[in-house]
Amino acid sequence: MKESTFQVEHMDEEKDMSPQDEERDTSPQDEERDTGPLDEEHPSYQIARIDELEQQLSEAQSLSEERLDQLMRCRADLDNLMKRSLREKENTVRYASEKLVHKLLPVLDSLEQAAKHDGGMNVLYMQLSGILSAEGLAPIEAVGKKFDPYRHEALFQVKRSDMEEDVVAEEIQKGYLFNSHVIRFSKVAVNKPAGREGCD
Repeated sequence: MKESTFQVEHMDEEKDMSPQDEERDTSPQDEERDTGPLDEEHPSYQIARIDELEQQLSEAQSLSEERLDQLMRCRADLDNLMKRSLREKENTVRYASEKLVHKLLPVLDSLEQAAKHDGGMNVLYMQLSGILSAEGLAPIEAVGKKFDPYRHEALFQVKRSDMEEDVVAEEIQKGYLFNSHVIRFSKVAVNKPAGREGCD
């Protein structure tokens, strides 16, 4: 009699259990299975891993582009430095040569005048002139040319009817170019003919 009563009470207790109680009545093993780490073959894990790798790849590409840009800038700076150093070296050598040639111009002038009366001096003049020409020295054309203030220095004027106005009529001292740069102006006389009668 007592056993029948116990069974009835036990069944009533099972009926009185709510769904919330049934959910809580889970084994610890089930909870560990639900909350444990994802399996590497699980789709969710693979998707998360792909997203992580894509982010790492994007960061690596950004860093690579930044380093490449820095490298290109350094290379450009180095090239500019080398070019500037080369120009400065060339200018230094050119200035030194120009300074030396300029000091030799009076000697060249004297030899040129002496060569007009002495054959031996003419040989020396031609030798020195050839050496300086090889270094870049060249005489400035003057007589018969239009007066050029960037190459000629007018000392006085002459009046000649057989020449056009503002044409160099006479060269007093020869001028020179050194590597296309004027190192001494030609000292000249410029033609300024008198006005013709009857001209406006």
